[in-house]
Amino acid sequence: MSDPRPVRPTKNDGGAIASAAAMVGVIRSSQDGASRAEIGAATGLSKAVVSERIRSLVGAGLLEEAGAFGSTGGRRATRIRFRSNLVVVAAEVAMTHVRAAVVTLTGRILADEKLPLSMRQGPEPVLATLETLVERQLNRAQEAAGDALALCGIGAGIAGPVEFATGRTVQPPVHPDWHDQPVRDRLAVRFGVPAWADNEVNLMALAEQHQGAGAKVADSLVVKIGSWVGAGLISNGRLHRGAQGSAGSLVTTAGGDDIAARAELLAISGQSTGLAAAAAEGPITAQLVAQLAQLGDEDCRRILGEAAEDIGTVLSVLVDFFNPAVLVVTGGVASGGDAFLARIRETIYRRSLALATRDLRIVPSELGPDAAILGAAVMTVEELTTPAALGDTLTRLRTSTTTTVGAE
Repeated sequence: MSDPRPVRPTKNDGGAIASAAAMVGVIRSSQDGASRAEIGAATGLSKAVVSERIRSLVGAGLLEEAGAFGSTGGRRATRIRFRSNLVVVAAEVAMTHVRAAVVTLTGRILADEKLPLSMRQGPEPVLATLETLVERQLNRAQEAAGDALALCGIGAGIAGPVEFATGRTVQPPVHPDWHDQPVRDRLAVRFGVPAWADNEVNLMALAEQHQGAGAKVADSLVVKIGSWVGAGLISNGRLHRGAQGSAGSLVTTAGGDDIAARAELLAISGQSTGLAAAAAEGPITAQLVAQLAQLGDEDCRRILGEAAEDIGTVLSVLVDFFNPAVLVVTGGVASGGDAFLARIRETIYRRSLALATRDLRIVPSELGPDAAILGAAVMTVEELTTPAALGDTLTRLRTSTTTTVGAE
C-alpha cells in the first residue's frame, strides 16, 4: 500500500512544480479545459515553458490533449484537460445520512449513492458504512466506465467541526465518541490514496464558488441551515478556514433542532392542534414544520418566522464584519419556503449597515443537496494539485501506484 502523505518538492524541482501547479490551476478552473495560449495568458509563463510543462504533465498521466476548440478564424487551439479516467471519491457524513460519489477531476459524477444513517449512532457504524459505500461506488463506476479508472484521492465532508490540518473531528455535539476521530487518515489507509476531511459547510462554499451561486465572486458567504447553522467563507477567492478550521461556526444560532424543539413543545402542551396531530403520526422535525408552514399552519409559520429572525440577526453581524457580495442560503430548513428566506433577507437588510447591503445578493443555493459532494470533489482535486502535493501526485501517476479502481 502506498504512503498517503504528500511529498514536498525538492529545492531543485520547486520552480517547475510551482509553475506546473499554476498551469493546472487554470485547467482546474475551467470545465472544458484550456488551450496553451489561455494557460500562458493566465499564468504569465512563456510559450516554451508552457509547452514543456504540458509535455511533462501529459507524460506523467495527469493531463491529456482532447481535440480542438471551435475555430475563431485562425488555427484551432488544442484543448488541454485532465485525463478522463482519473477520479476522486467525494464523501459526505451528514447528520442523517452518508453519501459517496465517484467524480472525475472535471467534476462529472460517475456513480453516487446515499444511505439514511444518523451520526447519533456513533462514529464506528457510520464510518464503516461509509467505507462500504465508497467501495461499492468505485466498483459501480468501474463497471460502467469500461476503461480502467484510477483513484487519485478522497475528500470527505463532516457535519461538525473538523481540524483541517489533521483531518480529525473536534467535539461534534451529536455523540461524545465523535471527538478526535481520524477520518482523513482512516480513509487514506483504507483506500491507499491521499485523503482530506473538512466541515461540510466549507465544502458547500467551495462548490458554490466553483459552479454555483458564488461563481466568479471573490467574497461570498454560504450559510447552511440544518440541525444547526454554519457558514463557509470565501475571502478574496479562497476558502477561509481560520487558524484551526472553525471559521464560520455558528452553533449557538437557532437551527433545525431548535425549530423542532419549539414545535414539539407546542404539540405536547396542546397549544397547537395541528402539531399535536402530526406528533401522533411520528417525530416532529424541522422539515415537517417547514412542510406544515407551506400548507398554511399558522403555528409553524410563526415558529419559522421567529427562527428566521434569530438567524438573520446573527447573519447581519457577519454581513457587517465580512461584507460579502453574495450570501447563499442552503440546508434542509432553508426549504421552508419563500417566506422563510424573505424574513432572513429582511432582517439582514434592516439590521446591517447600508453600505454592506447596498449590492448584497441573498439567494438560495443553486446546487441544493449536491453542494457538499461537489465541494468535496473540488477540495480533493485542489489539494492534489497544490505546489506542495503535485510532485507526489505526479510520482504516483508515473509509477502506477495510484490505486486502480476495482483492483485487488
